[in-house]
Formats: sequence, C-alpha cells, structure tokens
Amino acid sequence: MTNDYVNFAAGVGKKIILARCNKEKDSTKPGLVRRAVDFPTLMLSIGFSPAFTFYLSKIEDYDSLIKFYKYLLNEDQDTQPICKELERKEGAGYAGYVAILLLVLEKIGKPIKIDENSSSNYSLLINLSTLVDLKDEWRILPYLSELKKVLEALPL
Repeated sequence: MTNDYVNFAAGVGKKIILARCNKEKDSTKPGLVRRAVDFPTLMLSIGFSPAFTFYLSKIEDYDSLIKFYKYLLNEDQDTQPICKELERKEGAGYAGYVAILLLVLEKIGKPIKIDENSSSNYSLLINLSTLVDLKDEWRILPYLSELKKVLEALPL
C-alpha cells in the first residue's frame, strides 16, 4: 500500500514539473508547497472537514481549481492554473491543493464529479467535506505526507 502513496505523490509532482512554470525564485516557498506543508497539521488539529472548508474559503478563483483538477486528470493541458498556484503570494495554492485533495479523496473511495460548466460545484465541495469521517482522515494522511515531501523537494 505504501507504493500507492509514493506513486500518487510522485505523479502529482511530475505533472507540476511538466507544467514548466518559470517563476522568479526568492526565499519564500510557492503557495502550493506552503499549502501542502500546512494542511496535514491543520487536519490533525481540527479535523478534515473544518480544514477543507477553510481552504475552500481561501480560493479566489474556482475556475482555477477545476482547471488544475482537470490538468491532473490529463483532461486539460492548460498549464496557466498550475503556474498561478505556484506563485509566491499569500492567496496562491489553495485552489491547487483542493484539486489535489479531490484526487486523494477519489483514492479512498470518495469521488466527486466536477462539471466545468456547473454552478453547483461549490455545493458539491461543501457536501464532500461532510462525508469524510475520522477513519477516512487516517486513510488520507499517508497520501498527504508523501505529497508534502514531494512538493517540498520540487525544484521550484
């Protein structure tokens, strides 16, 4: 089972590198990396649902979430949303990390069908947050731990 966690995180990392986002480097980490570092601890301290809804509240552009998600699924080749989530500004990374969380939830049997043209996506996301229990959190945690390691090691 451990290979599944590593393979998942490595696959996400490869997709992010393939986006070829050229960003100026400075001493701060990209937004997506900061979110990957913070979420597991937040989830362990307050639970998945409150942490998830907090991240949802920070998303500035839900279209970016959908496009990031579709890119990770190989259904969209637009890399602009990936690059936006890698910016080193305060609000960056939330949409991308929620998109990654959707993939993790699919891995544990909690899939969600996002429709690019639907106004009900936010409702679906809020509803999804209520379906994750403590047992699910422990199944999610290994994926998030590996993802954190991979994203922190990316040459961004």
